[in-house]
Amino acid sequence: MKGFETIKGMFVVLDRFFNGEITDIALTNSLLALKPGKQYVALTEKACKKIKVFDEQKINENDREKLKQESEENRSKGIALADEICRKYRRDGRFFDEILETY
Repeated sequence: MKGFETIKGMFVVLDRFFNGEITDIALTNSLLALKPGKQYVALTEKACKKIKVFDEQKINENDREKLKQESEENRSKGIALADEICRKYRRDGRFFDEILETY
């Protein structure tokens, strides 16, 4: 679940950058802190057909609720970390619209 939470944290930070709330330096440092690792996406039907499930585990409702809670805690921690980094670098770097103006 931690990897999934990292992805959600990445989207929050990317949204903040594209909405002009944080600079490129804050974005870069936030993404580095979230340690996203490698991400893979199957975009085509052919790619999806090649995916193999190596393990499958059934979980009961109690375990499912615990995992959901842990997931939300991890998400909150990731966003708090990103917020802290964004405050630290709020005056460093350029905003998205400033980057676009140079092209």
